[in-house]
Amino acid sequence: MISELETDPKAALKGKAAAVVVFYADWCPDSKTSLEYEKKLSEEYAGRVEFFRFDAVNFEEIADSYNIEVYPTFIFFRKGKAQRGILADPYSEAEVRNWIEMKLGRSSTR
Repeated sequence: MISELETDPKAALKGKAAAVVVFYADWCPDSKTSLEYEKKLSEEYAGRVEFFRFDAVNFEEIADSYNIEVYPTFIFFRKGKAQRGILADPYSEAEVRNWIEMKLGRSSTR
């Protein structure tokens, strides 16, 4: 399941051990495409990583505070803190899965 955030992820995700926030724009074709594999990945990682979407156009000031320049942009959070190494405009579900595995510490390509 993917939830929509309407407040700064820092505050909203304080109690979440691991979360992926996708900053998107409704008008962006890549944001629409990524939603399909976000749904699959949210099911695959259920219980380990929570998935959220954040409308970067409607909440531009908050998105700007995370230096969002392209859509979609994926940021991994641990207890409300954005982790280093964002994923901007991924080209495939596999790329996102590998990125999540790396963030969880299960990748040999860290």
